[in-house]
Amino acid sequence: MLHLADVHLDRPFIGLSVPDARERRNELRDALDRALVLAAERGVSAITVGGDLWEDEHVTPDTCKWVADRFARAGIPVVVIAGNHDPLRAGGPYSRVEWPENVHLFPADADVHEFRLGSLSLWGVSWGTVPLHARWLESFRVPEDGRSHVLMLHGTTGGAAFQDGAHCPFTGDAVRAAGFELCLAGHLHSASMRDGIVLYPGSPEPLAWDETGRHSVAVVELVPGGQPSVDLVDFNHRRYVVRNLDCEGARSSADVERALDNAVADATMEFGEGLCLRALLQGRVEVGCEIDLDALRTRSGGLSMLELRDDTRPAFDLDALAEGHTALATFVQDINARIDASEPQEREPLELALELGLRAMHGDPLDHAS
Repeated sequence: MLHLADVHLDRPFIGLSVPDARERRNELRDALDRALVLAAERGVSAITVGGDLWEDEHVTPDTCKWVADRFARAGIPVVVIAGNHDPLRAGGPYSRVEWPENVHLFPADADVHEFRLGSLSLWGVSWGTVPLHARWLESFRVPEDGRSHVLMLHGTTGGAAFQDGAHCPFTGDAVRAAGFELCLAGHLHSASMRDGIVLYPGSPEPLAWDETGRHSVAVVELVPGGQPSVDLVDFNHRRYVVRNLDCEGARSSADVERALDNAVADATMEFGEGLCLRALLQGRVEVGCEIDLDALRTRSGGLSMLELRDDTRPAFDLDALAEGHTALATFVQDINARIDASEPQEREPLELALELGLRAMHGDPLDHAS
């Protein structure tokens, strides 16, 4: 089988420009196309989809029909569970598509259902209009019929399953105790094998800056009487990378530009094409060092995306500024005296007030002061 999940077709990509968001949505379609090509190349017997194929509130009728067309072309069984972002609901996108005969969509209710493919039994349940739960796993046991039994579930396992608000939490131990050989899962966007039995392929393309893990589709071979063979195939064209950019001691924008050029070169060498870099500029820079983020972004040749955030602070010489009888000196003397007399919990807001005041007096527009 080829297993994929969390494609999130028609995701709006809020925060990107209209052309960039459209490009990203086209990339998600391309990812599904490439997965189906890989399925044909590997000669798999079936394709499984672990939920969140699209985003229910944004998906267009055209996208739904496009998916149905692509699945029909695959010419092999395509078995689908709906996730929390594409739940089954009356009158929803899934119900408005004429699905080809080779597509099987698991229903959404309180019970897990079986779908047979030769000697394989796939068991699954879709998300519906109420949150899905997996409590039935604690008492469920697969039939002792000599068949291979595999579970499809869109939910959360591992450490994340114990966090508040986890979607459909379950454990690998419960999957194993129920008699399943493998769980083909969806919901977590980073590819991994959890507890030796729960397989997350991850989203085929990263969808946000915090998705820096592995993104793949999985080719699974079930061996009668043996352990399943799993090949996670790295699949993403885009790569999200976050770097802290040390600008400590920068005397001018030239030093900052040089630090950014080095960071871009290092990340490009490590990750290659499709690099999306978020650089967090940090450290104390000399007063008067001008950091123009728009100008720096124009130097991002070869990157798919460059996002910059300026967290630098000016390195004021407080002793020198406190000398004399100017308004600036009086301000520094007054705040320093209050800091020296303050309790530990009061120091941080006073130190911030000192820095913001100094920056304002030096003509800093405080674009990122908050």
